[in-house]
Amino acid sequence: MKRDWELIRELLLQIEALETGHHFYPQQVAGHTAESVSYHIHLMCQANLIECSQHHPWNGAPVSIANGLTLTGHDLLDGIREDSLWEAKKAYLQARAGGITYEGLKNAPTADSMLYAAGRGADEGLNGHVYN
Repeated sequence: MKRDWELIRELLLQIEALETGHHFYPQQVAGHTAESVSYHIHLMCQANLIECSQHHPWNGAPVSIANGLTLTGHDLLDGIREDSLWEAKKAYLQARAGGITYEGLKNAPTADSMLYAAGRGADEGLNGHVYN
């Protein structure tokens, strides 16, 4: 199964929105199968983006259940939360690295530097805000 960064971002957003004490049990997310969602939750757990546990049903394969974001998960999500920044980072990494990786997302330029590179100018940041 291939890693799907769109699904990972969507899962991070949904897990962050959970109320304290609730768990994210994968069913279907935006057209993805439960198997795909469970696989990506497992990957996110391996990368220390989320806290998770394994459920071993007697009649099927183990299922990963998300319990919440880790500090690392919050940090990554903060860098890709806004749609415009997410699209810019994806394009930047595709053009410069040929694909998206976890390290690439962490190390991709910040919002202000990406907007500067796009021609907005040194003092203009997100949403046209001018920094003096």
